[in-house]
Amino acid sequence: MRYPILLPNIFDHPFTYESDFELKIGDYVKVPFGKSNATGVVWDEFEKNNKKNFKIKKILAKLEVSPLKKDTIKFLNWFSKYNLIPKGMALKLSLLSSQAIENLSEEKYKDFEVNVKNHSFELSKEQKKSLKLMNKFNNKFRVHVLQGTTGSGKTIVYFEALKVLINKGFQGLILLPEIGLTGQFEQKFF
Repeated sequence: MRYPILLPNIFDHPFTYESDFELKIGDYVKVPFGKSNATGVVWDEFEKNNKKNFKIKKILAKLEVSPLKKDTIKFLNWFSKYNLIPKGMALKLSLLSSQAIENLSEEKYKDFEVNVKNHSFELSKEQKKSLKLMNKFNNKFRVHVLQGTTGSGKTIVYFEALKVLINKGFQGLILLPEIGLTGQFEQKFF
């Protein structure tokens, strides 16, 4: 069978590969690409308007990881169009770098005692006002930009607004203003 495989690279279209085993949309696969192998995702549409007669290569393996959800693929297609970037780059943004993942055994962490305190933040009057306005208009696609000084609490307002949307089954995208907020973001939603 033939499958469209999107690679996390500068391409705006998936490549066609063959496989003897059955795959579903969202499955991660290892494929030959150029002189090396690459990881890709079974995409939801084939390359359009390709009249060239290329030799179709075989998929090397299906990776045993959770597949990419169809909603995520739909979101990445939209994100690509909205931000005028290739689909492959949108996919790359949603994947972890292989260098960022370390295989550390859990035994190394057993020596450490976990002492985490959950702090709940009380929104100020202005933050509550902004949040109320954002939630009022969040029944369809909407872009919100808050203006304020560094440390004024803009990000926490976005988190609270997004929490409401996620609880309703919607998706949202927050562009973090600095890399230092990544840990807070993960704790808030994961």
